[in-house]
Amino acid sequence: MNLDILNMKEVVARAAEQGIHLSEYTVRRAIRSGQLPCRIVGRTYLIAWENVVRWLNCVDGSDTYQGT
Repeated sequence: MNLDILNMKEVVARAAEQGIHLSEYTVRRAIRSGQLPCRIVGRTYLIAWENVVRWLNCVDGSDTYQGT
């Protein structure tokens, strides 16, 4: 199994390479809200690229608008 594990800056850079404009703030907010799973080692956030793709595609429906 080939997992791409990236830190925060690498996630932002890889997204930008693919034409997706994300900021570190947005990624951090998704992590804090529980929408984007990660591991924290020391002060480094380690994020699987597969999880980023799932989050961006709203696979679990967590970003579906629920407002009135």
